Amino acid sequence: MFLQVKVRTADPEEVLARVRKAGLLPPHRKYLSGEGLLVLGYPAENPDETLRGLSRVFSFEEVEETGLSETPLPAPERFSVGPLRFFVPVEAEAPAPGEIYLRSTLSFGSGRHPTTKLCLRLLTELFPEVAPEAVFDLGCGSGILALAAAGLGAQRVLAADIDPRAVREARHNVERNGLSGRILIIRGSLDSAALVRFDLVLANLTIGTLSALLPEIPGVLRPGGVAIVSGISSGQREEILSVVPRAEVLREVTEEGWLALALRF
Repeated sequence: MFLQVKVRTADPEEVLARVRKAGLLPPHRKYLSGEGLLVLGYPAENPDETLRGLSRVFSFEEVEETGLSETPLPAPERFSVGPLRFFVPVEAEAPAPGEIYLRSTLSFGSGRHPTTKLCLRLLTELFPEVAPEAVFDLGCGSGILALAAAGLGAQRVLAADIDPRAVREARHNVERNGLSGRILIIRGSLDSAALVRFDLVLANLTIGTLSALLPEIPGVLRPGGVAIVSGISSGQREEILSVVPRAEVLREVTEEGWLALALRF
């Protein structure tokens, strides 16, 4: 495993000079000029100590993201879920015909995490049955679930996130896939959909956020609408269902201890 630290800068040499002076020059580094990000890759032998050292070098605003990864530096990736094919580039690589382009400067929403994979799996399995025309992606991250819904045939998708970085990332991906006419990305939460009714809601959230918002989701669904929820462990199944006791469990899938549910209201 490796610790990746992403630093936002227009002058990578100046940043590397500061890191070198602090005795923290990493064995792996790459500047993504198109993104304005310098990626520093360290062996994950003692990540806490490395991060403490880097906290004395960088301001909070400079560090875009830190996280553990199987590779020292970002690498292009392709993966499929059902009929959907995704391409995650590192810089300006172009997708092949039929692929969904998914830039993921940040790790959230890259499709790598089991909670995202589970949402995609349920979405592809249930789409023919639910046949949603209008979809709401709550907590959209990079926009991967919104893009998947549109790729499967949804005509109107609203995607919201409270993180401005996610909104920026999702808008870029929607534009690159030529789907601005069908997907609207906004900064906000569930109240962003207060005046609209949807056939399907997608919510890949933390257990705390999901517990708070799930009881309100039926209010933005049409009668008989479906919500696909993820971000919970298998052991939290009963806890999350207790906040929506009238929901019908249509389907559930698990992976690596994570659980996703398709609920009809």
